[in-house]
Amino acid sequence: MIPQSHGLLRADYSALKSLASYLPQSWTSICDEVYSGKSRRETQKGQLVKTRGNWRKGFLLITIGLVSPAQAEDQHHDQQPAPASYTDAIWDYLTNGSSLAIGIGGREADLTVKRISDNASGKLVQRNQRSYFLSYSTRPAFFADSHFGYDFMFNLSTFHMDQQATANNTYLYLGTGGSGKFAYVVPTLFYLWGNLRQGTYIKAGIGLGAGIATFDGDIILTDSATQDHVYFSHKSTDLHLASSLILEGRWDNWGFVLSAAGPSMQQDGYSIQLTDISLNFGYRYVF
Repeated sequence: MIPQSHGLLRADYSALKSLASYLPQSWTSICDEVYSGKSRRETQKGQLVKTRGNWRKGFLLITIGLVSPAQAEDQHHDQQPAPASYTDAIWDYLTNGSSLAIGIGGREADLTVKRISDNASGKLVQRNQRSYFLSYSTRPAFFADSHFGYDFMFNLSTFHMDQQATANNTYLYLGTGGSGKFAYVVPTLFYLWGNLRQGTYIKAGIGLGAGIATFDGDIILTDSATQDHVYFSHKSTDLHLASSLILEGRWDNWGFVLSAAGPSMQQDGYSIQLTDISLNFGYRYVF
């Protein structure tokens, strides 16, 4: 299990505090505890359990905070009266200014297994998969009057890999393979050129969040001198670090989306990175 990071939680402390009027006092105390540093990992077993619980509660609170009326302000979106209740605020955030995109394109997934002791590694791949895409995006929020903003990247995907990368752009069937599924939620910081509401823009972003994955299979560490054959299995649904990259370009809401994202983890002396890469072309409808 890789160490969890509290950097993302600190970044949106103001958003959580703005929810004080909606949240019970006990939730506000948890928020204060996470950011004050009291929930950092300790060596004692009891403190470690407490830290994990508070990290998950903090992650839940940050997700709630990001949909608060104070944070979800689109610079291209007309100003409207604040929602009367927190339920109305969530509904407004999920529907007003959100978008639904449909497209067709290609998808590739890869799983890299690296032995930590000597950096020997191998890569399983799933290539050239024609796919249809239906994606939902929340209303982006901008920082003041700048072109910088954030939104969320959601994904739930399965994979079945039966080829290995043996050299650059060389993929062979070696009798190995892996299959599984993964999901992630990544807040993405982006920069926007153009006009989002009019549907003509270019957007580039990077994100860091959390994901889960379950999978099993076997792989040959192709760049090791001994070509070791390794079996792997991961059935835990613990949260792991997930990162994302996105590039989107549209003209009158027609355009493309290129994205790469996935979780990473460590176990039994190996580091494992799952990456899902997709490129699709289609139309974006704004609510």
